[in-house]
Amino acid sequence: MHALNSALDALKRDFDTLTSEAARTARRQITADLNPIFRRLRQYANEEQWIAALLDGASSFAAQLAIFTYAGGDLRLHGQLNFDLPEQAQFPLSSAHAFTAVVESSDSLVALCTASEVGPLLGSSDPSARAHLFPITNSGRVVAILFAIENESLDVNGLELVAGMAAAVVERRSNQLLHAQIAPLPQLRSAKESERRAQASEQPRALPPWANLTGGQRELHCKAQRFSRVAVAEMQLARPEACRAGRKHNNLYMFLQKEIDKARENFRDQFMTIPTMVDYLHLELVDHAAQGDEKMLGADYPGQLL
Repeated sequence: MHALNSALDALKRDFDTLTSEAARTARRQITADLNPIFRRLRQYANEEQWIAALLDGASSFAAQLAIFTYAGGDLRLHGQLNFDLPEQAQFPLSSAHAFTAVVESSDSLVALCTASEVGPLLGSSDPSARAHLFPITNSGRVVAILFAIENESLDVNGLELVAGMAAAVVERRSNQLLHAQIAPLPQLRSAKESERRAQASEQPRALPPWANLTGGQRELHCKAQRFSRVAVAEMQLARPEACRAGRKHNNLYMFLQKEIDKARENFRDQFMTIPTMVDYLHLELVDHAAQGDEKMLGADYPGQLL
């Protein structure tokens, strides 16, 4: 028995050693892959080089990619891998709900590849196809979006890391003057400029719709929107036949009652905690599951959460 215990102890030590060596090898491989990506991103001299470095880096983690910049309400294609998109492709942000959600929340998102979610240009005829969208920000504003089709080669964490590195170098380049000195010297202003600024500060400013919300409340609204989008997308992915039957018979609630009730319960518990909250789940069910026709939810549907 003693000999058996000794053998087991030796086997355990060997296993632990091999496991540690495998982990070290894996870590070295990861850093070896990421270091040149980060180096290329840091050394970019123009937008073309930045896009090329981003596309090459992201290609290690996905087989089908596209990079879009965002400005002036439009998304413009600047790079693609294993897509067949027009070189000068562009479309309005308002035509793609998933892209709109990413720009508004500055957070990554998974969405169905329907024309309404990702735009007619990227929409797929496969009802189960999904895509991942990763924002690239500069000073808190989304300036580009990395778009990847989900398949067996997709590594979400890797893509999110590459998008984060791309954002970091863009923001650093944009703020070079801030990095030059901790406390920049104050600039002298002319009397006319000082008077103009004083007059501008006295005029009332138009406040955005969310101006009266705290940062925490705005964040809760964004989370509620993301929860609703994902919940409805999962219903359509998991039970496509039920969705089709529900729309055909104008009674989605009858065919998806279990899923809808569970989502409503979770939404109520997590988000209906502030007076300004909106039932985004209901809006998502109407806009996507019911294709814009609220009557399609059925006579037994409980209606909006209050």
